[in-house]
Amino acid sequence: MDTNLALTIIGSVMTVIGVVFIAIPKVVNEKTMNDLPSEAVNISALFRAANGGLGLALGMVAIYARNLPTEYAETVLLSLGTGFILVNMALLSGKIRGFGDELPVPPMAIFLILTIIAYYTALG
Repeated sequence: MDTNLALTIIGSVMTVIGVVFIAIPKVVNEKTMNDLPSEAVNISALFRAANGGLGLALGMVAIYARNLPTEYAETVLLSLGTGFILVNMALLSGKIRGFGDELPVPPMAIFLILTIIAYYTALG
């Protein structure tokens, strides 16, 4: 896959995730967290919005890096892919450490797919 296309896909997905998390954090929390106590609604929305800012930032990095020469774009892709692996490991560690009973499968699947795109393009 062309580095421009891979970075466009990754950038677009991360930008959409970031915008949604910032725009409607309470709705995202309602869809992803069962039985959230009412006293935790606002603070969890704050953290969801902060996560949205990080997703948006990564999306912008990927989009702005699209037109880099291939060797530099591949470095960005390897960095993003490694970052996505670390995010999945952090999510998995939350389950292992007892912070929740369920694994957040949809985001983990998204990050796995983005990791595959990043590594396949950078190393392929």
